[in-house]
Amino acid sequence: MMSQRAKLRFLIFFLDGIGLELAFYATFYLRFRTGLFVNPVHFYAIDLLLPSFILWLFWIFIGAFFDLYRFDPVQGRKEIAAYVLRTTVVGTILLFLVTFEYSDPLPLTRVILLAYFGLVYLVLAGGRVLLLTILKFLRRRGVGLSPTLLVGTGERAREFLKRVQKSPDLGFRLVGVASEGDTSAETWESLPMLGSARNLSLLRMQHFFNTVLLALDPPNEAMLPGLVRSLTPQNLRGFVPADQYPALLGSVRPRWVSGHPLVAIQAELLPWGERVLKRIMDIVSSVILLILTFPIWLVLFVLIPLDSPGPIIFVQNRVGRGGREFRLFKFRSMRRDAEARSGPVMATIDDPRITRVGRFIRATRMDELPQLLNVFAGHMSLVGPRPERREFVEKFTHEIPLYERRLNLKPGITGWSQVHMRYSTAAEDVALKLRYDLFYIENLSLVLDLRILLMTMLVVLRGEGQS
Repeated sequence: MMSQRAKLRFLIFFLDGIGLELAFYATFYLRFRTGLFVNPVHFYAIDLLLPSFILWLFWIFIGAFFDLYRFDPVQGRKEIAAYVLRTTVVGTILLFLVTFEYSDPLPLTRVILLAYFGLVYLVLAGGRVLLLTILKFLRRRGVGLSPTLLVGTGERAREFLKRVQKSPDLGFRLVGVASEGDTSAETWESLPMLGSARNLSLLRMQHFFNTVLLALDPPNEAMLPGLVRSLTPQNLRGFVPADQYPALLGSVRPRWVSGHPLVAIQAELLPWGERVLKRIMDIVSSVILLILTFPIWLVLFVLIPLDSPGPIIFVQNRVGRGGREFRLFKFRSMRRDAEARSGPVMATIDDPRITRVGRFIRATRMDELPQLLNVFAGHMSLVGPRPERREFVEKFTHEIPLYERRLNLKPGITGWSQVHMRYSTAAEDVALKLRYDLFYIENLSLVLDLRILLMTMLVVLRGEGQS
């Protein structure tokens, strides 16, 4: 059964389709039917079905790329308007560049593009703001509320309860309370006590609710990550007070609820549509890069064995998403017997085990090129936290809190930490690298991926990779 949020997103998609077509044909009418512009060519509306469809696909792709279809009823109207403005500005700039003419770079008809930009913004932002306004209006009257379970019986839970009672536009209808442990109480703050939060799946079967408010006091905060992990399999949505969010850092993606000290937790780091788009981008990009870098492969296939005897491609087991191991490929940059005596150790700056060719290909990131095969196979993504060996994952997990949360994503060839700091084995630097990785997880988007790829290009051109 389709959830309410899925229905709203489908409705937004439908409204966008109609609105974008209306914007296109309104622009057509302004250009060719008002007499305000010279009309050297006469078009009929039916002749523009294909161009209008292409532009519709263009805006849908741009909207998906900029997270425009993560429409959420708890968003604020200003936030929605800002998201749409960013999307339409970028889309219009791209259209300007595609239709740019050097012979006449700023003709009078560029006014048409500005008019089109205004109409697209109006229909995309207007539909969302109108829908959100209607939803808030209905919720204040008790219509369309989500059956909600409150988890917690302490002071935080009381504050959460007051917030919900004062703000019906949030859309919660409390069906009962789940305690942090076993209890025999029948009610709490006039709400029915349904049982223990440890039996969340059982409570879901016995009582219908699709939203969970998690408000645990400090003695019970350790339960929070486990409760959050149990939400996704049951298709439940969760909210936490803003001051409890740091306990979930790296496990979920936040959505700050406008005007309220609440955080909507998204256990799925990327929605299904964006996961598919990211995977398509990985496949297409890896194929293109494999073709473009093929001459480099040929040169390195000659230079690496001439510089140091041994295999050209270095193969090593690394830990990927969910703790699953995969075989990672790199161009060999160290001596063949680099770890014969020391065992597994991380590379250091000016590591004597690195060969002459190895030092160059590390500085330019050429040693990572074979990982394009890992990306194509689906073990890795172009952008994500760097994969480590099992020994180091276990070591850092034991020494550094939250380290294992890097495993919530596919590892990447490059990432937010790689473009901000050099590789290091010092514990404090590994912790700093983790902070960069967690920032990436919290702010994960295709736009951020594109930014990281552009920054990686600068790192490569400057030769600032690991040497």
